[in-house]
Amino acid sequence: MSTLTHAAAPSGSFSTAARVVLMLGALDFGLEQSIILPALPALADHYSASTIGVAWLSTAFLLASIVAVPLCSRLGDIYGKRRLLLASLATFAIGSLVCALTHSIALAVAGRAIQGLGAAVAPLALGLARDIVSPELLPRVIGSVVGAANIGAAVGFLLSGVLVELFSPIALFWFLFLLACALMACVVAFVPESSVRSRIPVDVAGAVLLASGLVSLLLAISKGTAWGWSSMEIITLFAGAAALLTVFVLVERRIPQPLVDLRLVTTKPFANANLCAFVFGYAFFVAVIVIPQIAAAPEESGYGLDLSTIEIGLLLVPTSAAGFLGSWLGGRVVDRIGPRALVALGAVLGVVGYVSLAAERSTFETLALGSAVIGLGWGFILTGIYPVIMRSASVDKTSVAIGVMVVFRNTAVSTGVTVAFVLIAAAGYSGEFVNDAGYTWAFVMCAGGAAVTLLASALLPGRRAAPAPLTAS
Repeated sequence: MSTLTHAAAPSGSFSTAARVVLMLGALDFGLEQSIILPALPALADHYSASTIGVAWLSTAFLLASIVAVPLCSRLGDIYGKRRLLLASLATFAIGSLVCALTHSIALAVAGRAIQGLGAAVAPLALGLARDIVSPELLPRVIGSVVGAANIGAAVGFLLSGVLVELFSPIALFWFLFLLACALMACVVAFVPESSVRSRIPVDVAGAVLLASGLVSLLLAISKGTAWGWSSMEIITLFAGAAALLTVFVLVERRIPQPLVDLRLVTTKPFANANLCAFVFGYAFFVAVIVIPQIAAAPEESGYGLDLSTIEIGLLLVPTSAAGFLGSWLGGRVVDRIGPRALVALGAVLGVVGYVSLAAERSTFETLALGSAVIGLGWGFILTGIYPVIMRSASVDKTSVAIGVMVVFRNTAVSTGVTVAFVLIAAAGYSGEFVNDAGYTWAFVMCAGGAAVTLLASALLPGRRAAPAPLTAS
């Protein structure tokens, strides 16, 4: 049984300290994910990594975050969200050091996984918002948080090029280390602790099973072409993933306080929101990881633009700006038009953006426009999903509910990115360059994912829906 203490309803007062923590958390979260993306080609050279190998710099971060977000969210509910915010930032700093000090792609991937263990910053910040802000103000706060993450992403895109061009690719990780240390000092100085507590056990077994199952699954997908899809190694990995994830579900259903509360997975409106988060994650994040590969490829490839890291960063900035605009607008209209319409609009934009990239991507302008359209849809969708999750959870379950949604989203992101790079690699080579058809198939796959998101949006509440919160058990 869990025990909730000091769980007073949000007062509605949105203090300066609360604004500071939300902006810090969201900006850092955006930077963590974005700053390496324009530099992926340069990092591939630095670590002597293959296309799929360098993709694991993103995948490892996401895989670790899948476990870290619900685990740290749960620990935040028990020990305090500010305390776990500091722990997350410290872990991220350690991972940044590992990446900065190595020339091995294997150790760099391990460092990114350690960074991913600190990825609970944004959900913890959102949980603090729920503790402080009144329900009627919550959508605007969510829009501000998602928007701040997009600003952080834009800053990351620009800084990436500057740091790589002026110094070296590993300068990115030194910057992230120093930033994490500075943010820790700011949190200590300015951010108060939340008084909401829930005394519940921590599901370590669930975390181990989930991480092991997902690593086995994604390793099988990423190595299928190289090792042979019918090889014993790949079959064993798929079978092991299925067994581990099945045991994970059985364990989560039996223990009183699971890592992933299946009530927040199988009951409405959580099931519908998590389905939307999954198909959204599968499709929408691929663009910002694949586009730098096209932009950096030499013109001799027949499709590459031969852009520098700074130019790639500039190419991706409109995506973040559009995401900020989408989240800002979404936070102000979601209660008028309803989550269903907002997510549907975002999904349509995703289909349009990916179809345009599949058909035409031969210039800076076409790449930037297609990616920006996807970014606008990205902002709408996240701002539509978050209120459904947060308003449907009791105060003491907010961080856990957000954590469950992030598990679904990041699992899908990891899978989508891995599948996209497998499609690119499977298309083969034209001389020494990756065949352009691989990028076309990756974008077509993502357009299909955006179309499924459109279908899934029909399951979300409309404008008049007002689901009752779950009570603490």
